[in-house]
Amino acid sequence: MKGLKKYLKYVKNPKLQLTKNQMAYYYFLNGILYSENNIFQSENYMQKALDLGLKFKPNIAIAKLNLAIASLSKGNKKRAEFLLLEAKKMDISGLLHDQIQIIKTQMKKINIGNINRPNPYVRKKF
Repeated sequence: MKGLKKYLKYVKNPKLQLTKNQMAYYYFLNGILYSENNIFQSENYMQKALDLGLKFKPNIAIAKLNLAIASLSKGNKKRAEFLLLEAKKMDISGLLHDQIQIIKTQMKKINIGNINRPNPYVRKKF
């Protein structure tokens, strides 16, 4: 990660220095770099990378997986499910299968969508 950070700092203005495809991978690599520390900054970079057009399906799958994690951390469970489904479609080699399953099990444990539903185990007061 130190080497990645070093080389990404050489690019001062990506719009002037890089082509469209290179900018997509520049933002993709920045998204990977920030995914450890700041998931919301990583989400911005991954979204820019997808908008500019990543070429390879495994990279698209990684970007969508990171976006799903960011959406889940924001509390948007439906968007996270949609992005996980797209990531699963793009993961043709099965490299992200374990990570996708881990995120799906975490989504089952988190009860985001049912905030207003009453707890059936609470005794009603008469």
